[in-house]
Amino acid sequence: MSMDSPLNLKHALAELLTSYHELNTSFVEERIGTPTSLQFLQYVQKNRPVVFRDAASHWRAVQTWDAEYLRTKMGEKTIVVAETPFGNADSAVVSENDGRMYFVKPHQTNMQFSDFLDQLRMQKANLESPVVRYAQSQDDNMQREFGPIESDAERHILWASQALDRLPDAVNVWMGNERSVSAIHKDPYENLYVQITGSKRFVLISPFEGLCLQEETLQSAKYVPSNTDGLFDIVPDEPESFVHFWPTIDPDSPKNVDRAWWDHCKPLHVELNPGDILYLPAMWYHKVSQCTDSDKWLCSAVNYWYDMEYAGPFFPSINFIRSAALIPSDGGTDKSCGQQM
Repeated sequence: MSMDSPLNLKHALAELLTSYHELNTSFVEERIGTPTSLQFLQYVQKNRPVVFRDAASHWRAVQTWDAEYLRTKMGEKTIVVAETPFGNADSAVVSENDGRMYFVKPHQTNMQFSDFLDQLRMQKANLESPVVRYAQSQDDNMQREFGPIESDAERHILWASQALDRLPDAVNVWMGNERSVSAIHKDPYENLYVQITGSKRFVLISPFEGLCLQEETLQSAKYVPSNTDGLFDIVPDEPESFVHFWPTIDPDSPKNVDRAWWDHCKPLHVELNPGDILYLPAMWYHKVSQCTDSDKWLCSAVNYWYDMEYAGPFFPSINFIRSAALIPSDGGTDKSCGQQM
């Protein structure tokens, strides 16, 4: 933008995105093996993702977590399983009943682990099955639900804990197959994501590009099994609750987008294989899909959530950028700007 161009808020934000992309790579950097804490800290300071290939290939989990081993260790253990019609837990969904878009959480059920494995195998064999199951309960489920195999993974990532000067708030296990997809979202954590079996594909979008994702305030709802056809109904929460600033664009299939903003978005793509560790910086938007080999049906991962640092300019800056993008072009006010992250 030249000095003679008419200056307004929209132009300034567009220039910010242009400058950001010019100053940063258009790909996810990759390194081989384990970094030092100082090397890792450099990526944290820049808030840029990086993959450490084979950094966890020596873990017992990577070497042993096949279906037979897991069934032996975990068979009678009860875990929480998410159930959805399309593998779309925690996502923006338009209800067929009223045409409204909701933030829809999965139906959750308790299930013996051996039964869960059987269900995953059937999901792989029958792509038309009406229920997709995924172990994704989060909130430190490694300790709460997966105790028999907890020692197969590290309790924390040493070089990350040293660099961040803290231990992880939560260690989470994720198990499913290619029918489960995590919709685009962000987390207020420095995330170390370790691929154990299968592979995962990430679409990554920086926090500065949140204004490109048409975030909205959505009423919360959940999938509830139907009493009539065995499928799911979308049922709004009672009492009413809302999720603010939830992205409504699928970066793999953007529809009805505001081109003025979406054309400034430059998603990054990366695939993780067993033993790889992805550093996913705090507040980065990410969509995650997974796949398994043709003769296998289990994809598993473990991630470590370290609380982000709120002091300094980063957090208030991205909050300001996103709110500023909501101000109407005529200078009027937009009530949604007052909502906090």
